[in-house]
Amino acid sequence: MKSRLFILLLITSFFFNFGYSQKKSATSKIDINGVWADINSGVENAVAIISEKNGEVIFSHYLEWKGQKFVESGKGKRIGNTITYTVNVTLPIDGWATAGTHTLILSEDGNTLEGTFQDNKNRNGPIAFKRVR
Repeated sequence: MKSRLFILLLITSFFFNFGYSQKKSATSKIDINGVWADINSGVENAVAIISEKNGEVIFSHYLEWKGQKFVESGKGKRIGNTITYTVNVTLPIDGWATAGTHTLILSEDGNTLEGTFQDNKNRNGPIAFKRVR
């Protein structure tokens, strides 16, 4: 009886030790807060600032297109590695949209955001950013 109890305690001890000592599979969420370079073609002096807290995202974006300044900002959500936010243009370029939605996917290494925009003139296309800091 003593040997069975000893074996049971040994197996139980091994099981609990093994269970707690393994690397947990939960992956940590990549921090997206910071400065991002706009890597879309044709834009100059383009930068985005992204702030995220508890899944809520605030986005600010400045760029120049053929010497014209453009500023937009927006709010949205992050679910996993997908970031979706609605923007309003505060400093427009003539002929450009004044609002829209961006949907971006964070790369596995956390250094690139790529996705699409949809604007209030019913246009859409690719959009991408690369982490600066």
